[in-house]
Amino acid sequence: MASPAFGNLVSSYGLKSNGMCAMDVVAGVPVRITNYQGNPSVYIYAKDKATASLIASNMKDAAKNAGIAVPKASGDSVTFGFKKPRLVVDHYQKIRDLITANAGSFNFDQCPYCFMGNCDVAGMYKGTAARRMHRQCFLNQRNTEMDKINFSDGNYITGIIGAILAAIIMVAISEALVIGAQRIFYILYLGFPLFVAGGFRLGKGPYGPMGSFCHITVSVLAMYVYFYIQGCWYASYIYGISMTEAVPYFGDVMKIVLDPEFLKDGALEIVLFIVGIVIALFANPTSKSQGRKTVQQNDVFITPLSTVSTGFSGADTYHPEYTQNPSAEYGTGYNTYNAQDPFGSQNNSNAQDPYASQNAYGDQTSQTVNNDWRDVYGQHSDNNNNNSGY
Repeated sequence: MASPAFGNLVSSYGLKSNGMCAMDVVAGVPVRITNYQGNPSVYIYAKDKATASLIASNMKDAAKNAGIAVPKASGDSVTFGFKKPRLVVDHYQKIRDLITANAGSFNFDQCPYCFMGNCDVAGMYKGTAARRMHRQCFLNQRNTEMDKINFSDGNYITGIIGAILAAIIMVAISEALVIGAQRIFYILYLGFPLFVAGGFRLGKGPYGPMGSFCHITVSVLAMYVYFYIQGCWYASYIYGISMTEAVPYFGDVMKIVLDPEFLKDGALEIVLFIVGIVIALFANPTSKSQGRKTVQQNDVFITPLSTVSTGFSGADTYHPEYTQNPSAEYGTGYNTYNAQDPFGSQNNSNAQDPYASQNAYGDQTSQTVNNDWRDVYGQHSDNNNNNSGY
């Protein structure tokens, strides 16, 4: 039975969560909390491996004195575990206190999208690290990804190559188990189509029906190759030749593969593969709706680094690129910042106002917009970094 510790932690501290992980902001430090079968683990981004090791070492004694698990360096992050599930809520407060005491070491203020400072929110970067960032940079990247999905942008060639490589891996594993170890793991055939679909997406194959057709076709062809290799194996016994010698004898091998006894032996693999195809069609990594969900799953984590509201609301942050009327596209669920146009539409005076002259972060006015990146983040053009909104 899964431990309820993660859920207790999220509810006790009111954390933003998608069920698989949660995010907190402690003294301006973004904190990621993962969920593994109900058990939480804490990750704090620390710029690089050397910095993470140094911070973890510096916090070691304080953690021991507080009676909590000693922090460890894991790549570019400092991690905390929990000794006992029933003490998670109490021990997390001690971890928060420890993070607060060392906030100066953790506050790496650089947006992962534009590499500038003066970040105004915390968010999940690529789903793997809680980072300080600019809200607008996050939204721009989000909109770009949504456009790629909605307009089926991608590369069929690299996508198909990715699917073929995934299929080769699955066929090789299956044949090694059946021919080499004389064992069959039926779960492989159920997951075969999903693994190939994942390879297609990893290869940057486009979203949409054609993308689905590509990876399903590759899966079917790969399953055919799997059974053809099985037929060659049988032929090597029947005719006293090697498997490689049997490969060119297509007709003879196909007679073996289509033999009722052969099909009976492989019936369960075939049925599970067909079920896997159905699963791949319903839980399709290349469907546009699934792609949108994947992009939107990080919306929930956007958290202000100060008490100033970001005005961020997950479903109302998108409109397709190059359109003048965002509210008319993709229904009301994808209106962008209440019909503003972040892609640089021009007003009648020919002065570009990419944020529709709204006060994005509390200290900028429509009279001061001058197309400078510093105005986007509330910085005055004299470079004095006077972010009065914070």
